[in-house]
Amino acid sequence: MNHDPDSTRARRGPLLRGFLVLTAVLSVVSIIAMVRSLAAMTYLNIHFRAEVDPYSRAVSYYVFYGDGREEFATAVIVLAGGTLTTLLGLRVAGLRLGARAGMFFGVWCTSLTLCAMFPTDNSKSITSVSGLIHQVAGASLFVSLPLAGLALAKRLVADLHWARVGLIVRRMAMVAMGLAAVYLATRLPDIFPGLAIPGILDGRGVSGLVQRALFGLEMLMLMALAVHLLRVTVGAARERREPARAEATG
Repeated sequence: MNHDPDSTRARRGPLLRGFLVLTAVLSVVSIIAMVRSLAAMTYLNIHFRAEVDPYSRAVSYYVFYGDGREEFATAVIVLAGGTLTTLLGLRVAGLRLGARAGMFFGVWCTSLTLCAMFPTDNSKSITSVSGLIHQVAGASLFVSLPLAGLALAKRLVADLHWARVGLIVRRMAMVAMGLAAVYLATRLPDIFPGLAIPGILDGRGVSGLVQRALFGLEMLMLMALAVHLLRVTVGAARERREPARAEATG
């Protein structure tokens, strides 16, 4: 049976165009979601700077002041949604996450959702089930995204169109792992109250700053993926238009 290349190309054209449009929409939605989340966190840091010391207290404590609970919940839920749309966009674009990356991204999104649903306790120690869930979820999300980034970067660097951003994601993930370890070290006196730690090594005074730096870096890592997804999609759309223009002018 003879196949007409022109007819095959004509049948595939609308399908490919549909995939490109879907990928572009998903990437734009992801970018908007992350910008919205970043704006909400920035608002909380500025508006409640007198109530929550950004150097020593975690972002979780904004929920106890004014509209902080609504803004905090919105920020993390929107970030989780932006992560999902980014991952879906990557899949539509033909990139496979792999089991490890998919698992860690799942933990990240689940942990963000749990942090929004279950506020922490307004004290130095855990006094409620909600506070316990929040603390466990918070610890999970700060580790899970760097691990997801490292696992995904292995696949990205093997793709010509994604190699550069793969290296960027890998470097960000490695720095994030280091910050996560530093943050854990600063919280040791709170996690283990009976632990004897010399005053000079007590990092609780900067634990909030380390947490914000870690959270911001993780958001930038996701933003890098979403922005590059849009760039690759736009580039693919331009490549498809060039032959059509050549045929039209020829």
